[in-house]
Amino acid sequence: MHPRLGKPIDFTNQNTNMRSLNKVLNNIGQSYKNHKGVLTTTKNDRTYQNFEKFNLPKLAITLSGQKMVDISSVIQALQQLYAEQKISLAVEAVHYNFILEEGVLQVPIKLKIGNNHYCLFLIYNEACAAAFTDARNRLKVLKKYQAIYLSKIPMTKIRAPHSALTSLRFDHFRLTSQTPKLENYATWWTTTKEPLFQHSASFRDLAQIFKTLDGYESYFIGRFFKALEVSGFTGETVKRVGLPKKERTLTVIGPEEQIILLSFSQKKGIRLHFDRYATPFGYRAAIIEQLCIAIQAYTVRLQLRDLPRDTTTRSRGMEWCIEMAEKNKEVIGSF
Repeated sequence: MHPRLGKPIDFTNQNTNMRSLNKVLNNIGQSYKNHKGVLTTTKNDRTYQNFEKFNLPKLAITLSGQKMVDISSVIQALQQLYAEQKISLAVEAVHYNFILEEGVLQVPIKLKIGNNHYCLFLIYNEACAAAFTDARNRLKVLKKYQAIYLSKIPMTKIRAPHSALTSLRFDHFRLTSQTPKLENYATWWTTTKEPLFQHSASFRDLAQIFKTLDGYESYFIGRFFKALEVSGFTGETVKRVGLPKKERTLTVIGPEEQIILLSFSQKKGIRLHFDRYATPFGYRAAIIEQLCIAIQAYTVRLQLRDLPRDTTTRSRGMEWCIEMAEKNKEVIGSF
């Protein structure tokens, strides 16, 4: 029996109504998240930069302290300057998220200039400067990217790095209207680093996800849809969405612009699926591990509020995960 369409649930009460996931997915549209904010800056109107270190023309611009305004102004100034000087420039991404083993590194502007790749950071104060030092060190490990900056403060002195990473959050994912080939996607597949599912760190993390979500799937779906800014889920309250009997899928874009499928069903629970031919092992493992941590943190908050657990739409996800471990197939969670 499918859960009926209900009113939003305020975490201060015990309302147990749920929305139907089928109805939500049938009406879902593409959504984009805007990032706004004003940062505390110095009163210096001068802009410092390290463009010349990489033989790039200097940019004549003054940072306002409003990050989104500055990003827009910087992109316009770059495009104008590089067009005038006939230098190949591609703005590859804004607010690009790298998924690293320890967390997520967000880059304000990701660029390709000529044949080289750059990550452009905006620095407003000492905290930003210390985070830039850390980000630059992490990008060096990736080898492909150079870290450049526009700064309100001088960057000549040596600063101790302060972590530029954040934990993986639900809003690091966004909706997409793309329709990938389902046959290319799976939850897990054998690699040299994880040859056996039952002995893998991914099995451990996936099992923990199913265990943690047991009885709380409806809350997670509602909270995740809120982060995706799905229509009808953007209010202050979190709406519960019951798992459907028949499996449904949702396509999202995760960190590093990778397409990820989520599937929902009472039989197999909530599962992640990655493109087997385009997803590196480290990316898949990091997403699973860090999403496991994010889900545990969210569920703890639900438990502290003593909220009612799912009953009629409770999944058998853990049973499915254990069954897959026992079968020990080379590909797990394919369509």
